[in-house]
Amino acid sequence: MKQLVFHKTAGFLLLMVVVTLSAHVWAGTGRRGIPGDWQVTMDFNGRKIESILSFSTDKQGKLTGQWISSWVGELTDIKYEGSELSFVQVNRFGDNEFRSTFTGTIERGKLSGTVSSDRGQSKVEGKRLRRMPMAAGTWQLKYKIGDREVGSTLVIKADNNNKLSADWQSQWGEHQINDVTFKAGKLTFKRTSKFQDRQFESSFEAAVKGHKLSGTMKSDRGDIAVEGRRDGAALIGKWDLELTSDRGTRKQILQVNPDLSGLYGSSAIKKIDFEGKQVSFKIVRMFRDQESEITFNGTLDGRKLTGERVTSRGSQTVTGRKRSRTPAKQKTTRIKKATRKPDVIYVPTPPEVVEKMLELAEVKKEDLVYDLGCGDGRIVVTAAKKYGCRGVGYDINPKRIRESLENVKKNNVGNLVRIEQEDIFTLDISEANVITLYLLPSLNVKLIPQLEKLKPGSRIVSHDFDMKGVTPDKVVKINSDKQYSNHTIYLWTTPLKKEDVSGE
Repeated sequence: MKQLVFHKTAGFLLLMVVVTLSAHVWAGTGRRGIPGDWQVTMDFNGRKIESILSFSTDKQGKLTGQWISSWVGELTDIKYEGSELSFVQVNRFGDNEFRSTFTGTIERGKLSGTVSSDRGQSKVEGKRLRRMPMAAGTWQLKYKIGDREVGSTLVIKADNNNKLSADWQSQWGEHQINDVTFKAGKLTFKRTSKFQDRQFESSFEAAVKGHKLSGTMKSDRGDIAVEGRRDGAALIGKWDLELTSDRGTRKQILQVNPDLSGLYGSSAIKKIDFEGKQVSFKIVRMFRDQESEITFNGTLDGRKLTGERVTSRGSQTVTGRKRSRTPAKQKTTRIKKATRKPDVIYVPTPPEVVEKMLELAEVKKEDLVYDLGCGDGRIVVTAAKKYGCRGVGYDINPKRIRESLENVKKNNVGNLVRIEQEDIFTLDISEANVITLYLLPSLNVKLIPQLEKLKPGSRIVSHDFDMKGVTPDKVVKINSDKQYSNHTIYLWTTPLKKEDVSGE
């Protein structure tokens, strides 16, 4: 029996090598379609074994990767010259060590090669998996007809070739959608609507940004502004899981697509049920003509997922964390002539005040920090270095943008921090969890309509200046160094607590 287990393990080891390899191929293929997921098939003793290969770049721009099957393995020592790829993987199971090598090619988006070990050779083939268009999913829409606010549901589906179709669900009338397209973040389609014996045509165009949709429905009756939010936004993305039982702990990956289908390891999930904070799904695997069922039931709490995985062999405790979307290295920002004069004179926030602002906001690694009027970028740079979170600094002054970019480069946080030259009063800031300010009180008040669109529980911290009409949660006074006087920091959390300033 021990010998049998040994052979099975070796077989999966070969699979792991196969999958891992394909990732690092990108170094010589130019940058076309390199980071992402690949589907890999290995012929092992007459059996076709499929896995998912996922790869990306680390903070230094070095390619890293994982193979995903019955467990997750990391990739090392990848070489690529011309179209030739080679890879070595070492796995240890108890006191045993297994070494396999891959040699092959990546050409025209296809991987082919051979995995070799002391157990023999296996042929490998792979192709890049297409990403589901981000327009897919179920959208809850809101718009106004006259003075009446109306809600509808838009369901967008993608077939195996990523061709889109849509269904407009409403309690008023019947609707048919045609010519659905999604390109460069823009969703368009045509709609035919019937109300009793009346029929009319309309066209729809909207920008999709993250899990929000904003657009216009146009017809001969006029234009209607439409806003939408995607169902299941908090769950969509890639999750790193740890499965624990009395046999030990191992890793797995859960990929949740925009339409709430997904992948558990390399196994497809048709539908993930997500209601409130409860998450559940079921998959059925075939192994040697035998069905095996896996079920998962868990609870979502922010970027954490906990639950239980159950199979015929028993149960495992599952803990998972959602991966942050790590921004690419800082792009070269095109610095423009300012559209207007800055609202305030630039005065740097002392380092100890920056530290206290971030501490008061209880910044965490999973947060997204926006600094409105970022100056030299010191707040978002400090947040990235100390907490490992993402940040975006906005300023209208070209000189400040140059200083911020230099600060980001100097501190090597370009993988986490982005600097943009924008008028802060025109921004959609609703994606942020933390907002930092060093503006005048009147400017803070001017930002209130934008701040009210932040998610519940978001934190806003301001250096020295309050926000008339809104009650702060905390006010902290601190002493700076000898160069500066005392400072005050204000903290608000959303939803904002409005004061009665009418005097009544």
